Amino acid sequence: EETLSIAIDEKFAGQAVKGDRIAIKSLPNRELKINDRHYSLPGFSHLDIALQNIYETEHECILIIENYRCFDALEKMNLNLDGLYKDPIVLFRGDNTYSEKTLRKLLAKLKRPVIAMPDIDPKGISIAQSFPYIVGLVMPSLLDLELLFEDEGYVNPELYKNQFSGSYNALTKSPYPLVINIWEMMKKYQAGIVQEHWLKGLDKLIVYRLDA
Repeated sequence: EETLSIAIDEKFAGQAVKGDRIAIKSLPNRELKINDRHYSLPGFSHLDIALQNIYETEHECILIIENYRCFDALEKMNLNLDGLYKDPIVLFRGDNTYSEKTLRKLLAKLKRPVIAMPDIDPKGISIAQSFPYIVGLVMPSLLDLELLFEDEGYVNPELYKNQFSGSYNALTKSPYPLVINIWEMMKKYQAGIVQEHWLKGLDKLIVYRLDA
């Protein structure tokens, strides 16, 4: 609209109107606390907002969810978050509509501890460990995870096969003990597990610190 003061074409600025937008929400039955205000969102919904219009949050940490279905249907998951992580602001990692680059800009802006819920596959874990301020992953316990890798109804060998070479260096040279542990497990079973399984509500999800 600013271009209309110097031109008759409102698209003269050449900028994408829907660029640099973020999909955010709170945990189920909690308020979204941004910009000195609290908002109650309906279930299975989120707030779409421009990066430039987020300047503050009262949430003590940030939860990033890789897949949109899991972000949208968070109510279905068996989440067990406590302590510093009990009330995060929840962000969708991104797709063709919401850019991961915009997400990273927001992380740099808010400077809060980050926990991530990725797919348990090479690419998902590799990207998760690369986020600024990352401190942990939201996932089943390592004992439960190993049992899931032994279940043919959970594992997907194609994920491991297709993502192995692209993620090998980042995972092998990871500075985080937890990532190395998960990487060894994936190599052992030569498979990955997508997070949509958590929507069954059968798997208890906890925060594992990366340095654990």
